[in-house]
Amino acid sequence: MGSLTHEGELEAVAFAAEAWSSEAILYVNGVRRVLPDGLAHITLLQYLRDIGLTGTKLGCGEGGCGACTVMVSDYDRSAKKSVHYAVNACLAPLYSVEGMHVITVEGLGCYQSGLHPVQESLAQAHGSQCGFCTPGFLMSMYALLRSNKIPPSEEQIEECLSGNLCRCTGYRPIIDSFRVFAKSDNSLYIKSSNTPSGEFVCPTTGKPCSCGGREVHSNGSLTDNATFSRCGPVSHSDTDGSFYIEKELIFPPELLLRNNLPLKLHGFGGINWYRPLRLEHLLHLKSLYPEAKLVVGNTEEFLKKLVAERDVQETSSCRAISDQLKWFAGKQVKNVASVGGNICTASPISDLNPIWIAARAEFLIVNFMGNIRKVHAKEFFIGYRKLILPKSHRREDDIALVNAGMRVHLKDEDSNWKVSDVSIVYGGVAPVPLIAARTETFLVGKIWDKKLLLEAIKVLKDNVPLAENAPGGMVEFRKSLTLSFFFKFFLWVTQKMNENGCFKEVLDDAHLSAIQANHRSCSSASQRYEILERGTAVGLPMVHQSARLQVSGMAEYTDDTPTPPNTLHAVLVLSKKAHARILSIDDTLARTSPGFAGLF
Repeated sequence: MGSLTHEGELEAVAFAAEAWSSEAILYVNGVRRVLPDGLAHITLLQYLRDIGLTGTKLGCGEGGCGACTVMVSDYDRSAKKSVHYAVNACLAPLYSVEGMHVITVEGLGCYQSGLHPVQESLAQAHGSQCGFCTPGFLMSMYALLRSNKIPPSEEQIEECLSGNLCRCTGYRPIIDSFRVFAKSDNSLYIKSSNTPSGEFVCPTTGKPCSCGGREVHSNGSLTDNATFSRCGPVSHSDTDGSFYIEKELIFPPELLLRNNLPLKLHGFGGINWYRPLRLEHLLHLKSLYPEAKLVVGNTEEFLKKLVAERDVQETSSCRAISDQLKWFAGKQVKNVASVGGNICTASPISDLNPIWIAARAEFLIVNFMGNIRKVHAKEFFIGYRKLILPKSHRREDDIALVNAGMRVHLKDEDSNWKVSDVSIVYGGVAPVPLIAARTETFLVGKIWDKKLLLEAIKVLKDNVPLAENAPGGMVEFRKSLTLSFFFKFFLWVTQKMNENGCFKEVLDDAHLSAIQANHRSCSSASQRYEILERGTAVGLPMVHQSARLQVSGMAEYTDDTPTPPNTLHAVLVLSKKAHARILSIDDTLARTSPGFAGLF
């Protein structure tokens, strides 16, 4: 997407002769919609709310809260199947989902005709309070269920919710409501032992309890059952229709048969939206409009496929990058983000750029003439957010504090493992990723042992300077991180060499904890309360009346109120200087805006 310039028009005459289409089609909740030209400036969220689907909420507007989450379905022609993934509608340009099927919370089910099992489960588990974030949670979970052929694991459920925030309900009831869709292992309860008196022994606590001993029937009777579970597994695809009377929305057959066309559409403010289908077209566009933004897709799956197909020794760098990706944004952002975009932000605290440099990566730069040149990653960044290429700026900054990428090659010489090559690169300590060249030079040729660790830390401490007034603050903490990262890397390499029988020196148990993978177990919590029956709903865990409206997107908030026809919107014109008196106002640009009524 980019803005046309007068200078580029003559150069683009031959290029414009290509068959560009302005026909844009989108399916929303199974309904075919033709997108008119002139909407390149609005997002998918704005479009959905303009057509009355206000269940998709505008929260942060930056892809951080997940309130705007919708599910997008596309057809993968190489795999010959439809794929489903959650995206942030507030970040997705409208035309970026052309030829796709968008499902919002209204497309799952509604309060009058019946709720989808995902909606019903969340309402029954008291998973909504104000309900503003509820549609986003539901659509993240629904996208996971649609994309999985088998029930997901609890880890997958929590990962798919990583891009959704809740500020009032708390996450326990939300996660509990979705756990019924997870695959579970009941063998622990089936094979659990009993005490000599016949009491059931809980596999969680190891003590006698009643969690597997009795089951309460709908008529109030109790029966012994050693395999009782509080929540039975539920699948979205095999419901009996008691809660949900509609069928799942399928991928529209028209989109299966329709071939993608190169698009050229327009928007307010001189914006042109291009969707080229060939690389040479894209390169030509970029040469004409170097400041134009590129909207690209997910590259995380490509890395996973590469790691799976190649030998371990060939993919060590790819595995490091793939592992680092899990610390990025929520699932909705990763579904549509790209590694190339992260590289070209040239952020000094990029989570990946230090790894590219440490891995001695080379970037291939291609122009529209087909000429290719190689550039080493360490030469690609020339200053604060500056590359050897022109680039457009991203909306928000990364938020990493300090990060690092390190690589070492050890060579056996007379039973001593010496450093033959090493790379140490830090992010977040300089305007560009910082190569600790002095430390690298010191390490080469040295024997890899504890003595080298102590000496290298002394050199590294002076090699990575941070001024007291360095941007970002927390200088002492960041200095300690640079040393801690090298210490962790040293321990990790030593442990790997121990596992291969190369070292005789064993690490201390206290040190081993520093290199263990940071694995967070699934959330676990419980709520205990006393039920007092007084003949009314007071004191009982009743589902609040607005819950079913919230899970179906029908709950109306102030921002959801329809705007009456011919409504005028006003904005204050303020001076840029304090205590100044406005003598005149240039309203030339304002008068050219659509809907301008006057300056008062």
